Amino acid sequence: MKTERAELKRQARQALKGHYGTAIGGYMLYMAIYGLLLMGFYVAVFAMLVAGGFALDQYGFFKYSSEEGVFIAVLILCFLLFMVMIVIIYILMPGLIRLHMNICKGEPASAMDIFWAFRNKPLKFIGISLILFLIAIGLSIPSFVLSFAAAVTDDRTFAALFNLVYTLILYGVSIYASLTFSMFYFILVEDPEKGLIQALKESREMMIGNRVRFFVLSLSFLGWICLGMMSFGIGMLWITPYMSCTVIYFYLDLQPKIETIPPQTAWNPYMEGYRESAGEQVVEENR
Repeated sequence: MKTERAELKRQARQALKGHYGTAIGGYMLYMAIYGLLLMGFYVAVFAMLVAGGFALDQYGFFKYSSEEGVFIAVLILCFLLFMVMIVIIYILMPGLIRLHMNICKGEPASAMDIFWAFRNKPLKFIGISLILFLIAIGLSIPSFVLSFAAAVTDDRTFAALFNLVYTLILYGVSIYASLTFSMFYFILVEDPEKGLIQALKESREMMIGNRVRFFVLSLSFLGWICLGMMSFGIGMLWITPYMSCTVIYFYLDLQPKIETIPPQTAWNPYMEGYRESAGEQVVEENR
């Protein structure tokens, strides 16, 4: 029987009692690393642009004043730096899941759990982050190419229509894929030894008949997210662990329940045969 949404949220609140400090500490550490990486990226890009011959014009835009080879080299370095930042951010995400999973399962949890993936199959999670990054880049190429062509030819009507239809289709496919494979990371965090294809298959099987249920569960946090944003993001320190633990309990609820038979009621064919023989012997003695 599927657990009701309200019960999943109650379980999350119960698990977080006495552990909010740990959960908030892990989330703040994650956001601090994210902010430092982002700031470092912008500073490095600005320095490379200036060193490569770029300068700000009177309107605040970069203008290029160097050789073409330097221009290409700067763009490649910026792209590689961006990839490194994305990989580090993505490899911290399984650690956040592990932190909340430990809390939900009543296991020892620490804010340092966000570095869990660096100690458990880091190459696998780095590979996943690179795959996701390349997929995102690949999906954006058609729109980018068409927009560039429209800017060159000054014919933007078709490009605008194409981008609108393409974006709608992309959003639809992305929502379906994110619901179907939403349990992918949870499966790998719980058992890092599993392969990527196996985790994808298990997630797809888990979500059969549960996509709408998970979608509604996600939407039920929309009001909390709005309140968190209205508090200048401070409220998200409490809301994010609450949402994460609720989703983890949803994942645990999807796992097949193993029914166990108490030892005193377990059926043993050998014992049954022994009891029948003993019964026959008693009957013979009574005769």
